[in-house]
Amino acid sequence: MPIWDNDTRYPAPEAFELPPFIHGVPTQAQLDAQPRLFTFGELKEIIQKGELEHLSRNKQIQAKYEGWMKKQKDVWGSSENYLINARLPWGEANRNRLGAEVAPEPTYDQRTVMSHPEIDLVPSTRPRGDGVTPKHRRLISSEAGAGAAAVAQHALGIAPGFGGLSPCTTASATGGCSHMATAPISRASPAASGATSGASTPSSVAYVSLDSVLPKVNRRLERARRREQALASDDSASSEEPEEEDEPDIFLKYDPNSGLDGTKYALLPNDWPYCVPYGVRHYCLWSRVPIAHPVLVDYDRGAWEKIEAEGLGGFTGVTPAFPASPPARNQLPTPSPSPDEEEPVGRAGPTEAGEGGWYAVDVGYGGPEIRRWAGIEYEAKGGHEVSNMVRGLFDPRGWETIWFVNPPRLQSVPGYAHFHIFARRKTPPEIDIGEKVWDDKGAKLA
Repeated sequence: MPIWDNDTRYPAPEAFELPPFIHGVPTQAQLDAQPRLFTFGELKEIIQKGELEHLSRNKQIQAKYEGWMKKQKDVWGSSENYLINARLPWGEANRNRLGAEVAPEPTYDQRTVMSHPEIDLVPSTRPRGDGVTPKHRRLISSEAGAGAAAVAQHALGIAPGFGGLSPCTTASATGGCSHMATAPISRASPAASGATSGASTPSSVAYVSLDSVLPKVNRRLERARRREQALASDDSASSEEPEEEDEPDIFLKYDPNSGLDGTKYALLPNDWPYCVPYGVRHYCLWSRVPIAHPVLVDYDRGAWEKIEAEGLGGFTGVTPAFPASPPARNQLPTPSPSPDEEEPVGRAGPTEAGEGGWYAVDVGYGGPEIRRWAGIEYEAKGGHEVSNMVRGLFDPRGWETIWFVNPPRLQSVPGYAHFHIFARRKTPPEIDIGEKVWDDKGAKLA
């Protein structure tokens, strides 16, 4: 990650780098040699407007990516198998590297436990029922290891299936890792099509459909109503009657006191990142539990349909807008043709910084885009848990980020929940201000 002027405050969070047996991924130098498609302000505008389909890679990188992913699918059977067994830290191929002795419980799959309880998917994502035995079949080592065997076959030039080994595991997925290249695009929102919430949502563990949880919500409301009636009628026997509670809602959460739970979440640099400005890095946070749950918007159908149509997004670490140190542009002196006369507009400036430091001074003299986004914060309704996690990973004193969760129509790997982070390391003058704005927990100081 770039470090400006040897300022090493607030280093980048630890991420799972590419395993050495995976080849063909572009280097950072190769990525930096491509033209820039977006400024940081333009990325913010895309996220704020929910127009995530506009995000993309450089087209040369995209073409290379599609060829590379085709090879991974030939080896692993699908892009999802590649991720599960090779790239993600919970995979069979990485298990020895991480020192884990027991295969982790497969990821939580909302398709299995809510929409289609009769279907047994592999890998299953159902939480354990008794603390020992999963309610659904786990991905056994022979299935997970089939992908690792295929890599060895590929490296040695052995034909797939030779010696009884097969590169394809039993899990299946649709599409590759590029929503621009492979994901089906449907611009009609659930509201526009007249469909009920959840009915238009493809199978994806990133989203828990509203209709799937409404029965649970109605049961809770009914229990609450009965308790209120019992209390109103002074029916102590009825109010003390034990009631069976539903299982807790399971979705992405972040506790700043305990940090990132490595059994549920993994931060990876995006091996094939979208085109972002120089100095900005693209990460993906992979989750073994759903990211978006209707409880995050208090089960409001309209708000949930907006999330289904546009996804979620937000900014973290935005430096507040301080009063501009220089005068307004229309009050600055008119440039003079003579070098001996007054300094031209923008050339001169204050001799010392004010409350906002030198960064605030520079913003005041900057161009329209810099001034347009100075101090602008954003967090989509329902995105607070993701924002908390991003702030916990990328300290807002040293980092400004843009994060987003693709809506179901743009998800390229629907079997594994993830969200994206564009992280920009701040310059030393920005960090100086950040230390006055945020504490070590990422909370704003008074």
